[in-house]
Amino acid sequence: MKKLRVMVLIFAMIFVAGYAQAESIWFSPLTAIPVGPAGPPSDLIVAPYCCPSTAIKVTASETVTDNNFQWVILGLTAQENKAIKAVQVCYTVDTTSPGSAFISQVRLTKMTGPGEALVIHDDSTDLTATTATCYTSNTLKPKPKVGGAITLGLKMVLGSTSDAIRIGGVKLIY
Repeated sequence: MKKLRVMVLIFAMIFVAGYAQAESIWFSPLTAIPVGPAGPPSDLIVAPYCCPSTAIKVTASETVTDNNFQWVILGLTAQENKAIKAVQVCYTVDTTSPGSAFISQVRLTKMTGPGEALVIHDDSTDLTATTATCYTSNTLKPKPKVGGAITLGLKMVLGSTSDAIRIGGVKLIY
C-alpha cells in the first residue's frame, strides 16, 4: 500500500510538472505602426506582406541609422498580473549589404496613464538573420508583471531604401 501511495505521488508530481509549462500567446504584427523619435511621423513604412498576408514588411523612405530612433510599435494583449518571461519575434532581413539592416532593439513597455510609459524590458541584441528566424528575448529577474498596457517596440536600422525587414508572429511567454 505504501508503494502504491509513493507511485501515485510520483505520478502526480510528473503530471503537475508537465502541466505547469510556460504559457504563451501569439500575435500577428498587422496592427504595428511606425514611430519616429518624438512619436509619428516616421521614416519607416509598415505594410502587410504577402505570403502570408498577416506578416508585415518594414521599409524606409530614406536611410535609417541607429541614431534616428525609428521604431515599429505593436500593442500586445497581455493577461493581468502575469510575469513575462520572454518575448519572441519571428523575422527575416532582406538586404544586399549584410549588416546594414537589422532590428537593433527589442523593448517592452508598460503604460497606464497617457503621459508615461515604463520600460520593463530592453534587449539591444542586433537581429540580423537573412533567413526566417525566431529570436527569443528573455526578460531579466525579477520578471516584469503585467499591470497596464504592454507594447512591443522594435528599433529598426535600414541602410538603404531597398532594404526590408519582414516580421511574422510575435509570442509573449509567461
